[in-house]
Order: sequence, then C-alpha cells, then structure tokens
Amino acid sequence: MTQIYPTNSSFKYNSLFISLSVTIMITCDVLVYKTLDFYGLKITFSGILFSFYFLISTVQTEVYGYRQGVKTVWIMVLCQSIFVMVIFIASHTQPENNQISMNFKSLFGEFWRVMVGTWTSVPISYFINGFVISSLKKVFFGRFFFLRYIIASMLTQASLLLSSYPISLSSKYSVNELVIIISTTWSYKVIMSIILLPIGIILAAKIKNLESADVYDWGISYNPFIFGGNKK
Repeated sequence: MTQIYPTNSSFKYNSLFISLSVTIMITCDVLVYKTLDFYGLKITFSGILFSFYFLISTVQTEVYGYRQGVKTVWIMVLCQSIFVMVIFIASHTQPENNQISMNFKSLFGEFWRVMVGTWTSVPISYFINGFVISSLKKVFFGRFFFLRYIIASMLTQASLLLSSYPISLSSKYSVNELVIIISTTWSYKVIMSIILLPIGIILAAKIKNLESADVYDWGISYNPFIFGGNKK
C-alpha cells in the first residue's frame, strides 16, 4: 500500500525510530572524545554508534518519507542541545570541589564544541541522507535499495565528519591526528554501513509490511525548515 501524504497518527512505529535516534545521538555526544587505536589508526568510539543511527535514519526515510526524517532530525538537535548545555554548565559549576569535579571539567569543559558541531553537522548530513534516499527512491521507483543505501552512506558520513569533527575535536587533537581520525572513521563507517545493509533491507521490508505503508515523496518540498505536512 503506497501512501503519498500519510498522517502521523497512522504510524505505529515511527515514535520508536525517533526515540532510538535521540538515544543514539546523545550517547555519541558523550563518546565523541573516546578514540580507539588500531595499528596507529584512530577512530572515535562514537563512530561505531553513528553507523546504527544511519541505519535507523535511512530505514525511517525509506518507509515514512523525507518529512518524517526531517522532524526526527530537528527533535534530535533540540534534545542534544539541551543535554550538552546541561553537561557543560555542570562541568563549570564548582569544578574545584573535588578530584572528580576537576576531572569532569577537564573532560567536558569545552563540551560546547559538541553542541556547535551538532547544530551544523547533524542537520547538514542527515538532510543530505534523507534527500538522497527519497530522491533516488523516486528515480528507481523503489528498487535498488542497496545501491541507494551505499551512496547515501558515503555522502552522509563524509558531510557529518567534515562538518563536526574539526569543531568538536580541534581542542583535543592536532591537525594531522584529525585528518587521520576523519579518514579512518569515514572508511570504518562506510564499511559498517555495508555490513549492516542486510539488516536495513530486512528491517525496511518488515516495517513497510507492519505499517502497510511505503511512502514516495512525489511533489513535496525538500526545504528542511517546513515543519508542517508535505507542503510544496
């Protein structure tokens, strides 16, 4: 069953996608400073979880359409901003109180960088993801999900890393280290996306069946600042 202009009330599982997206992204905020070394190559631990958010975001757009994906991104940005601001303020409140407080400030004292990165990288990258998935779905008439998924992954991960890591990690790592982190994390995330592709194919088909919906974004506006329905 194809719905072009569905209503939110007709979706049973969309709220679950939103909740998982917010949870993953807030967790990634905390883990952004944690890096892993593999034979001299560095990747951030948050890069591991981002691959799962990409999976969720792509399946949500595939099933529910671009407008639902846009709403999720803005909800996520709002929740992340509140979370980061609270952590940042807490880190600067009586930092000399004890050793734990000093360590907390040392780690999260510049957490505002994560918030700035969130305001830029998350909307940019995942609006790109939604646009690619939605547009190519119409081009291929719903076929070749695997190809649309891989293309979107390569573009989304690149835009996300290039717009967020220079802001959020510049105070922690040198330029050379940043280049290594960005390049290796991008490669890892694309590989992870390919590994998760079978799950994406199965999940998209399952949710479409459960929702009795398979949205094609014919005639919609891709303006991410339209918060209503599928308006032109």
